[in-house]
Amino acid sequence: TAATESAPAVVDATPADAHPVKMPQLSDTMTEGVVVSWEKQVGDKVARGDVIATVETDKAIMDVEVFREGYLSGPMAEVDSVVPVGEPIAYLVPQSSAVMDTKKSVSAAPKQAKAEKPKPASCSSCGGPPRSSGRNQKRISRPSLTAPRRPPGHETSRPHPMHVS
Repeated sequence: TAATESAPAVVDATPADAHPVKMPQLSDTMTEGVVVSWEKQVGDKVARGDVIATVETDKAIMDVEVFREGYLSGPMAEVDSVVPVGEPIAYLVPQSSAVMDTKKSVSAAPKQAKAEKPKPASCSSCGGPPRSSGRNQKRISRPSLTAPRRPPGHETSRPHPMHVS
């Protein structure tokens, strides 16, 4: 059909002499980013410092700049796709004749509505069952810190001062 002919193909091949534009780590806690938009199109000439895309991190939406000159080429990550930090989102090629107009099949699925994080199957510090919120939990008695306790069988040989006969 005409719609499928005009749409770029989805491939994982990279152009010859291509330099990958990788998903940057834009915060200390960022492990993946979501491609929000492409500011440049496939085949556009880009220079060092040009913003080519915007990505959503775990904290904000930020620009992605390129650090070399070239032509923007595919395979490019699709808008709304989740890309791990360090993975290519597009490529730069030295000549316009090497440009590929393709979409990248990304390892992660497109971004979905944020769901609640699942509770861990075990406690991260000890490996046991997860800690509860404390409700309906049996309280563990602990010795008082105000009076020292002696182990059984270690009573003093002196009588208590109030019990002197």
